[in-house]
Amino acid sequence: MLDADIRSIFVCIQALEDAIRYYDLLAQSDTTDSDDYEECKYMYEVELSRLCEIYSKEEERGNVPVPLKKLLKNS
Repeated sequence: MLDADIRSIFVCIQALEDAIRYYDLLAQSDTTDSDDYEECKYMYEVELSRLCEIYSKEEERGNVPVPLKKLLKNS
């Protein structure tokens, strides 16, 4: 396992959540190909899940500034 910078993971979790919401909005537009946005959204969701697992393990060790439950906007 890489020595993860928890601040970078914190920022990435927030950015991925925002990107997922943005792509969800774009996928609903009549002027776009929703399949492209759905595929990107899925990839972001998979990565978000992976980062949340890492963050959760660091939270158990007491190494995070904000609990995961409060960090996630959609929880």
